[in-house]
Amino acid sequence: MSTTDRLRNFIVNELGWRGAELTDDYPLLENHVIDSLGLFQIVGFLETEYDVTIDDGELVPERFATLATIVEMVQHPTIEPAEGNR
Repeated sequence: MSTTDRLRNFIVNELGWRGAELTDDYPLLENHVIDSLGLFQIVGFLETEYDVTIDDGELVPERFATLATIVEMVQHPTIEPAEGNR
């Protein structure tokens, strides 16, 4: 099962989404699919399932806008700038 499908299943089964079909580009925040509690549940799921760390700086709406943006974050984590470049 793909990362996108696993995330979609988590949102439906664990967060209880019963609305429109969750396509890869369906706006999750705009359509109230996930709220602040759901966001932290998704973060916990991703960190556990994919052994990634999602830093507080990544907890921005753009990163959690759609299934595609969430999966992109998991598959291509940002590289922190060197200390002198911040």
